[in-house]
Amino acid sequence: MITKVFGPPGSGKTTFLLNVVEKELADNTLSSQIGYFSFTRKAAGEARDRAIQKFPSLNAETDFPWFRTLHSLAYHCLGAGSQDLMSPQDYAIFAKETGLEVTTSLEGDEYIVRADNAILNEINIARIRGIDLRVHYNRSKMDIEWFYFEFVERAYRKFKEAHMLMDFTDLLERLIEQGERLPALDVLIVDEAQDLSRLQWKLVMKLSEKADRTFIAGDDDQAVYTWSGADVESFLTCKGEVKILEQSYRVPAKIHFLANSIVKRIQKRQEKIWAPRQEQGEIKYYNQFEQVDISKGQWLVMASTNYMLSEMHAWIRNQGLLFERQGHRSIAESVLTSVVGWERLRKGQSISYDVLKQVYKNLPASSVKRGFKSLRHADPEGLYDMAELTANQGLLTDAVWHEALTKIGEDKRDYLISVLRRGAKLGDKPLIELSTIHGAKGGEADNVLLLTDLSPKFAEDYAKNADDINRLLYVAVTRTRQSLHIVLPKNEERGFRF
Repeated sequence: MITKVFGPPGSGKTTFLLNVVEKELADNTLSSQIGYFSFTRKAAGEARDRAIQKFPSLNAETDFPWFRTLHSLAYHCLGAGSQDLMSPQDYAIFAKETGLEVTTSLEGDEYIVRADNAILNEINIARIRGIDLRVHYNRSKMDIEWFYFEFVERAYRKFKEAHMLMDFTDLLERLIEQGERLPALDVLIVDEAQDLSRLQWKLVMKLSEKADRTFIAGDDDQAVYTWSGADVESFLTCKGEVKILEQSYRVPAKIHFLANSIVKRIQKRQEKIWAPRQEQGEIKYYNQFEQVDISKGQWLVMASTNYMLSEMHAWIRNQGLLFERQGHRSIAESVLTSVVGWERLRKGQSISYDVLKQVYKNLPASSVKRGFKSLRHADPEGLYDMAELTANQGLLTDAVWHEALTKIGEDKRDYLISVLRRGAKLGDKPLIELSTIHGAKGGEADNVLLLTDLSPKFAEDYAKNADDINRLLYVAVTRTRQSLHIVLPKNEERGFRF
């Protein structure tokens, strides 16, 4: 039996799924017979940890073997090892042999390496969508000759065969081919179903065939990754009992009204009726982002693409406000470590060797005796105060941080002084976050500032595939807990439409 759980923004979809886990455990379903699959290992781990809080006799390491990502499931069921997968070194060798530029990054599961190259990316999208390579090539309108595109695909396949290696997608393909290796579960739970690729859907359906009860949860209106292979159509057409979570605990009434007007434009969707919070909230419109006061409260600033945040980045920085952009603080951690460490020294406190290294890195040569800057005489296990550093580690100054740590750089120093004058606490998480809409999916904030300009590609997509653009706008406005601030586009033809 399949239950499709549709969770509108802020409706507690993940909480609903975790409650399913708790109910199953309370009804004596073995934890080893529950599968909980999410896009990130962190999300699956959090689900497992909550179950353990409720049932403390269970063991995180042994009692929840199927709380994983789908790729981790494939890795485990196939009995694969890191030696069976393409490594960064393997990609470097392949790149050299074919003349490609390939960069690599680790996925949430540390043994899975994702390669980044325009051609390899398109080949992978064709595979996860289950589309013939030539058909995908013709649709993608790549500025690359077909013969070269085909050459790279063939060379990549032969390289893996010659070295008996698999990549990120091979894991799923092989497990689907060897479905007998899949576990027979009592309960199967799959989260964020709107972001599954067609290949992942094949695997989920094979798991579901072996399971007694299946819960597949997501929100098709928030499917914003179709460009990278997500197959929302499979979610919509999947047969099963439909359950809609009807109450949002995030979205206030005015934002709910706007969100509904946007979502009604989407042609292919599951109809949902859901209620907002009782609070009215507010929506304000501006011609320029400089008209918005973001100096107080919590803010999420979003744009459709990363480069459109650059002017906002500079404007916020010039105001001396602390912020994060795409998960990175506006002041580097190494700088914060140096400043906080130095001020602790001046207060008579001790710091560790690792902090001391950062401090000495930002002291000029004139502030440390010759031969001591490298800390070669220091004990990596030791603790250090100002007296010890002055007596035995060559320190020649005890000036305030902005006079002592001159190697931080004048621009960074001035910015940090401005931040401190505003009373910010450097150890606290910044109240302002800059993000693309895609990067903010799943997030929320009291105040949302939305830049509504679109890149040329997104603006072109409005004419060809308005559903995807409207979903992106829907996700953006529904991050709001209280106030939504909309900066109108410079060019109406290249902006979100309200």
